[in-house]
Amino acid sequence: MKRLDRAKSRLRGSLARVPQLALAFCVDTAAAASASPLVERIVVVTDDEAARSALGGLRGVRFEADPSGGLNAAIAAGLRATTGAVVVLPADLPALTPEALDAALALAAAHPAAMVADHSGQGTTLLAARVPDALSPRFGEGSRRLHEQAGHVVLEVGETSPLRWDVDTADDLAVAVGLGVGAATARAVAESFAGA
Repeated sequence: MKRLDRAKSRLRGSLARVPQLALAFCVDTAAAASASPLVERIVVVTDDEAARSALGGLRGVRFEADPSGGLNAAIAAGLRATTGAVVVLPADLPALTPEALDAALALAAAHPAAMVADHSGQGTTLLAARVPDALSPRFGEGSRRLHEQAGHVVLEVGETSPLRWDVDTADDLAVAVGLGVGAATARAVAESFAGA
């Protein structure tokens, strides 16, 4: 989770209260993971105190400092704090449900390393592996292709799955809201439009 004053830059200019939206996305993503019976622990990599405060009450959450250097460096820091089977999720999946996550994890269990492509088909919204060393985080432009090249199997997850809808633009957010976002995002969206 980036510091809130730098998060979701592509939403700035089109929506009000973007830091609050970014925090809400993270809270709802983590809450869905925390509610999954398949998830034992959640490692949140962040230096943002508001994020730490908002997430601290969720089951299984622990924090690691952001080493700076971008998303892949943050993921590497999180992986160093884990053992056993691991899953990497971005912090901007506000429509994620435990059921959608569990369905993907059941598919991922058949492979040493797996991934879910985002709704565009070009990005990545989930990486999973049986052990941390099997993951090769390569987030950024064209991450789906890069993760496939690194040996991650693309899981067959339907386009309407909330797991595929990360939010980078106002249009993405509109689709996520249509799918049904978590409580924190619903409040933040209402406040954003009220303040626009």
